[in-house]
Amino acid sequence: MRESRRDLAALAALTAVALASRLLFRIDHDEDIDALRFALGVERFDVAELRPHAPYYPVFIAAAKGLALLGATPRAALALVSAASGAATVAFTALLARDVAGRRAAAFAGILALASPFLWLSSEKLLSDMAGTAVTTAALWLCARARRLRRIDSAAPAAGPDADSAEARAARTRTCALVLLGVGLGVRLSYFPFALACLAVIARSEGGRLAWLARGRDLAAGALAWLVPLVLFATPRDLVATTWVQGLGHFTRWGGTAITVSSPLDRLRGVLWGIWANGLGGAWPDAPAARWLGAPLLIALLAAGALRVASPERAARALREQPELWASALAYFLWALLGQNIAYKPRHWLPLVPLLLVATAAGAAALSSARAAAEGAPRRRSLRDAAPFALVAALAAQWIIDAIALARQHEAPSPAAAIVRFLRDEGTEQRPVLTRDLDRMIQEGAPDRLPARVRDDAALVRAVEQAGPGGALITSEALSQQARSALADRGYTIAIRFARPRSRYVDALWSDLALLEALPAGPPAGGALSRAPRGAPSR
Repeated sequence: MRESRRDLAALAALTAVALASRLLFRIDHDEDIDALRFALGVERFDVAELRPHAPYYPVFIAAAKGLALLGATPRAALALVSAASGAATVAFTALLARDVAGRRAAAFAGILALASPFLWLSSEKLLSDMAGTAVTTAALWLCARARRLRRIDSAAPAAGPDADSAEARAARTRTCALVLLGVGLGVRLSYFPFALACLAVIARSEGGRLAWLARGRDLAAGALAWLVPLVLFATPRDLVATTWVQGLGHFTRWGGTAITVSSPLDRLRGVLWGIWANGLGGAWPDAPAARWLGAPLLIALLAAGALRVASPERAARALREQPELWASALAYFLWALLGQNIAYKPRHWLPLVPLLLVATAAGAAALSSARAAAEGAPRRRSLRDAAPFALVAALAAQWIIDAIALARQHEAPSPAAAIVRFLRDEGTEQRPVLTRDLDRMIQEGAPDRLPARVRDDAALVRAVEQAGPGGALITSEALSQQARSALADRGYTIAIRFARPRSRYVDALWSDLALLEALPAGPPAGGALSRAPRGAPSR
């Protein structure tokens, strides 16, 4: 009992520190079009107007609306939901590690989750990713806890037929996990592989058609809790039409899937850079220099985690003990690899990060236990046993320094937000603003401007020619090398009008976004002639 109280107090303290750290660097501006649409959705939810975009995130929006009703601004409400979700993710990561690998692993996982630069920075974003990760991690913890209760029941059966056995508690825990995963689909629908994988594993382990029906009902109950209000609130025709258009566009034009970004090299680079350099804060050529100090520590801890399941027998045992975790991680990895924009948005790897931290913590815990058992002298045992603690503490210290630096950079407006503010403050110019993805942000943030959305290079070149002798402004994500060459052939020069780049570990997609100007003749009016920063697909 005393041990449980200590663990509960430590978990509460860990969660409080995590929440305070996430709130310390919260922002109140729209970094990109997705954040803007979430803020608009909190102000007034409207499916047809993409407030927010499909799949509409009704549970996430409802949580932010609840805070807005208490007096928070829409962006402050989104920041509070993300920060609270980040703190919850830290807590659930520690709880998951406890049920997978014990108390020592829980301590390691909690420290690493608190310090993780990726989890910290994601908790500052006004997006649904962190809230979805919190729900998913909580559901996986419930699955792991149910497995642990089943092992307890197998080792010590209930005393009588009327006793509330561990198996009965495990069954209720699995029900809670599936209902929560259903609710989570209304937070972040793209995390659906976790729900389907857990459903399949649980129903298969229970056996029979009735088990599939019962567990499908649990998942459906959670989904219907938000789906029914969404259908009733939105016009069905708008809901179907908008969802179809958005879904088709995601997979065929701008979603960053394997169809729209088909290069295997680009996608492989997205896996390595997204998981290692972002998700785990590993060293990379353009990453902060301090990461090269932490890289050996991270590699050592990851190696310890890999050794824990190195042999076929250990791997098979780990798979039997926690099949939901393995199946859902694999299912989501394959989905993200093919169906998400991993080439430009590492945040799509976010729900896998708590599992990676749990594996790392479990390896460190196993390493410390093995070393302690192998030593004969008590003094030497204590010294050797301290090595994994030192590794975790040193890595966490490096991560915290890195996370604070990134969070401070994140407080400044993103390149996209800075361009919108520049256009708002320089509102006397009457030149058209040609863009491919920032039109909605400019309309909302700089209402005196009239941005024109161009869908391809030919449309861009025509719009520049129609702008007249004063030329046109162009956001750099709309200007491809082909369009640049076509304008040069027509006598136009391209100059940077405004740019405020930021680290791509803060803004993975548009870190070097700039506002350019195309001039038909003579020297540029707003800056030196320069090659524009490289643009990237928006989703």
